[in-house]
Amino acid sequence: LSFVFEYIGEMAKDYCYAVTPLLEDALIERDPVHRQIACTVVKHMSLGVQGLSCEDAILHLLNFVWPNIFEVSPHVINAVMEAIEGCRVALGPAVLFYYTIQGLYHPARKVREVFWRIYNMIYIGAQDALVAAYPRMVNIPTFVRREARVEDTPEQE
Repeated sequence: LSFVFEYIGEMAKDYCYAVTPLLEDALIERDPVHRQIACTVVKHMSLGVQGLSCEDAILHLLNFVWPNIFEVSPHVINAVMEAIEGCRVALGPAVLFYYTIQGLYHPARKVREVFWRIYNMIYIGAQDALVAAYPRMVNIPTFVRREARVEDTPEQE
């Protein structure tokens, strides 16, 4: 399937919904090779259907790809990261940013490392499009940053 979706390009739209249940089963399989191949198919399929109104199927498959970000096998990790990159192209970086922001400040270092790697990948691929997705920071009048105050600097005393 990976080879097929790699070479048919935009015709993948016709087969996107037909192979989604098959890819679901492969992405939840115990065998890491099945998950790796399914991630490669998701990558090629998402790049093939970009802009062709198949975002719902790609988002559905992303929900099955996402739990594999903590995989330990290097081949599976690369396939998962490539699938996430393909989903970024098809769905837009804001969708993936909302998935990623939840783990950027996780208490566990291993979790943070994975999420920061994904965030950096998204940032390198679409810096300008991420601006609209950043959370709005509201000014809190009771919070005063002492280092930002001009009158507290030692040079003026």
